[in-house]
Parts: sequence; structure tokens; C-alpha cells
Amino acid sequence: MSGFKNFVVVGTGNVGAVLIDHFLDLKVKGSVNRVLVFTRPSSEPATSEKYAAKGAEVVGLEYDDRAALAKALTGVDAVISTVTVNAAALAAQLTIAEVAKAAGVKLFLPSEFGNPTLGAKGLLAGKADLHEKIKDIGLPTTLVFTGAFADFIWQPFLDLDIKSGKVSVGGDGNAANTFTSLPDIARFLGYILTSLPAEKLTSLPVLRLEGERKSFNQVFQDYEAKTGKKLQVNYISIADL
Repeated sequence: MSGFKNFVVVGTGNVGAVLIDHFLDLKVKGSVNRVLVFTRPSSEPATSEKYAAKGAEVVGLEYDDRAALAKALTGVDAVISTVTVNAAALAAQLTIAEVAKAAGVKLFLPSEFGNPTLGAKGLLAGKADLHEKIKDIGLPTTLVFTGAFADFIWQPFLDLDIKSGKVSVGGDGNAANTFTSLPDIARFLGYILTSLPAEKLTSLPVLRLEGERKSFNQVFQDYEAKTGKKLQVNYISIADL
């Protein structure tokens, strides 16, 4: 049996937007039949119109509306969630997973796309708890760990705005980190979800992607060498983080 053909992407944020665009490209090429986009009714209409014009089936619904979810999930092979990380979003994902199981969905990919969260504590403990709850449902689930987004992490709110000339990192900056770009994530998922046999896809609990492995100091050195600009790096001790 070939890979999946019918997909739902939940959310249209940074990750969701790139995934939607790529799966719509696959639809044009014939390797995907349907791309459904789940958004809340309050979402920006222009975004929905843009995806609908490209061939997506945009479904505006509340993520706790089980009847609407059941109707929309009929005939879907895989659900890819890209919602944000907070208590409400975690609860919404569990509801979607429960309805997806009843609707015959074959695979659920919860909103991960970052550092590993297996057994996570602290801020990401909710994700680890969600893993166990979905496992209890009996719906095949794949967690996708990608490390930091290579094309998004360099932001002022993370004190990593390289273009400003000033950055901050925890520790001495020498620890190796995983970086993966959003397009690489989309291309990887698009390939495996449409190419691998369904029975293989439903038995992959974790996928780990790594576009590049470098320390922050190595990235800073590369930037300085390429641009000729010197960065001011503020190192924050682990104790002060």
C-alpha cells in the first residue's frame, strides 16, 4: 500500500503555512488528493481565501466542536497539528485526536516541530502529558523533532537578532544545537507521508530531523566571516537563566 493521499493541517501560523503550501504543491503534482486546512472562524479571511484559491479545502471551526470535526475529518488519512503551545491548544489537540480516531484517521502528528519533548518537564510538560493521553486513545501518532528553526530563530524576542549586531546565549555558546529550516521540514514530511507504505507510517513513533548541527558560537563566527561584521555576544551563565 502506498503513502497517504488526504491530509488536514491544523493552523496557519509559521509552521502551518509552509506545510500547507508544500502539500498544495504536491496536490498539483498528483501525489496528494486533498489538503484540508482547519482554522478558527475568527481567523483572517484573506488567509483562508488565499489557500482556497490554491486548491485547499478551508474549514473554519472551533476545535472543541466535535460534530464539525467529525464531519470534516471523514475520509482523511493524516492530521498534522501546528497549533501553538498553551493549555487551550493542548486540550484542543486531544479533542481533535479523539474525534480523528473515531472518524478513521490513520495517523496524527501533534504540534511538536522543535526540541525533543519525550518526558519533558517544566514549560513543555504539557506536551509530554499529551503524548500519553493520545497513546491511550489508540490513534497512531508520530512526533516530529526538528530542533530550532534555522530560518526563524534569529529574532529580537529571543535575543538572537543577529542583524542588530547584539545577541545573547545561555552558557558559553559552545554546545551543539540542531537547526532545520521550515521548507526542509515540509519537504521531508511531504515525501515520507506520501511515499512510505501506510503500515510503515503508522509504526513510526518519532521522527528526528536535523538540517545542520552547530554551536551558536560557530554560527556567529560564520556570520562574521560572511558579512565582515563583528557581533557583540552576551553570554548568560546557566545559573542565571
